Amino acid sequence: MAASGLITSKVTERNQTTLPPSVRAVLGIEAGERLGYVIEGAQVRLVNASALAEEDPALDAFLGFLAADMAARPESIAAFPVALMLRAKELARGVHIDHSAPIEGGTAL
Repeated sequence: MAASGLITSKVTERNQTTLPPSVRAVLGIEAGERLGYVIEGAQVRLVNASALAEEDPALDAFLGFLAADMAARPESIAAFPVALMLRAKELARGVHIDHSAPIEGGTAL
């Protein structure tokens, strides 16, 4: 590994590469899992696509909108207010949500 933290791998003539062990460890990826590529300008970020939740077209579109807005107006990005975070934690204290439980009946969104 280079001093800058850069890890490299060689691309073969068939445009294939082997993920270095340290990259696999960081991504928590094993043989047979899917690798995702997030393109951000001229850079690509690798993600463990197998670990991601099922795709949601509405959420994907919204997150794309947010990413574009943040890229266009970085000066509008601000830290989440600490007081608001503390209030939210207080309100949610003791509330348990089973995110894998099925939703039954009508749901107002």
